[in-house]
Amino acid sequence: MKQFKVALLANLKKNAPHIDGMPADQWADLDSEKTIESLVEAIRAGGHTCEFLEGNYTLIDTLRQYKPDICYNICEGHFGDSREAQVPALLEMMRIPYTGSQVLTLSLALDKAMTKRILHWHELPTPAFQTCESADEEISEDLHFPLFVKPTREGTGMGVSSKSI
Repeated sequence: MKQFKVALLANLKKNAPHIDGMPADQWADLDSEKTIESLVEAIRAGGHTCEFLEGNYTLIDTLRQYKPDICYNICEGHFGDSREAQVPALLEMMRIPYTGSQVLTLSLALDKAMTKRILHWHELPTPAFQTCESADEEISEDLHFPLFVKPTREGTGMGVSSKSI
């Protein structure tokens, strides 16, 4: 079996940027050191070399230095509507193979409203929905209670609580 030089790409909670006014769950979807260590150990146990590289603004330089055969990508990103797609886009630009979904998939899937529109267009079953720009918008007559309210461009249940129902 061929041995691969694997770069485990992730964003550690402890290294996430903190800005005044951020919600408490802002970085809920980022990884712990324990998770990273477990993944690195599992990849090494499979006979491959593996190092963890932080998926931040230093990533281009660290990838150039490490020169992986493949990247095991679990990066969530920090900022922007397509933050989960930023590292895969970088890897594609650098022509480095990676695990996980491609750039377009990650960009579309993070936007729940756009994903629902695409599913509806392809006549795939999906519950009715409404996108609201403000809290005082009228609810569509097509919607019936109970309803579930959540942010359009957040993942991992961020912004969702018992008050969302």
